[in-house]
Amino acid sequence: MKKIFLFASIVALLASCTPKPKFELEVNIHNNYSIMNKKFVVNQMINGAVVYADTAKIKKDQFVLEIPYKGQGLLNISIPESNVNDIMLVAEEGKIQLNIDGTQLHFTGTPLNDRLQAFYQGSDSVSLLFQQLDNERQAFKSQPQPDKLTPKMKAELQQKNDEFRQRRDQLLKENTDRIVAFIKENVDNPVGEYYFMTNYITFPLDRKLELNSFATPKLKKAFGLQK
Repeated sequence: MKKIFLFASIVALLASCTPKPKFELEVNIHNNYSIMNKKFVVNQMINGAVVYADTAKIKKDQFVLEIPYKGQGLLNISIPESNVNDIMLVAEEGKIQLNIDGTQLHFTGTPLNDRLQAFYQGSDSVSLLFQQLDNERQAFKSQPQPDKLTPKMKAELQQKNDEFRQRRDQLLKENTDRIVAFIKENVDNPVGEYYFMTNYITFPLDRKLELNSFATPKLKKAFGLQK
């Protein structure tokens, strides 16, 4: 009996000494000293539930956090009461580097995070194109118009408005194509699942059917798509 107890104690001791999986988050701050002494908040989530949370005080412009790896999930980063927006990364084994330059954030270091960063950059580019189109449209609308429009002038105005609408519709289509392609590429990981769930209800029927065609059993169950 004593031997059994001793063996069990040794096993328990070895288990407690076994290094638990973790990953590193290296944070580099440039051109933003206003966030010094602010809180740096980390929430690791799996299937919508927080599995790990931590808060550190920002004391210098470079620091490294060692975060327990609970499995592939989402990593929400925030600096409350600052000019830096919250950002979502991927909890993934390896070393993630988060660069804060002014109010802009950029991250790299693991395959999924590199893929997600590229997606964010694409979203920024699309937002810029929409902004440029809206500015162009507002500039056109603000041009002085004569008190009385001839039929030809009305036709030209209508044509210009139609062009703006067509360009905007094309941008929307291209952006939706980009999002659907990203979801399809990542549908079997937490990032793809997140964007599937957040976009599915907003998409028109034809794009929902497209998402249905490659949805995982988990996503089909979540949206009641299983027959």
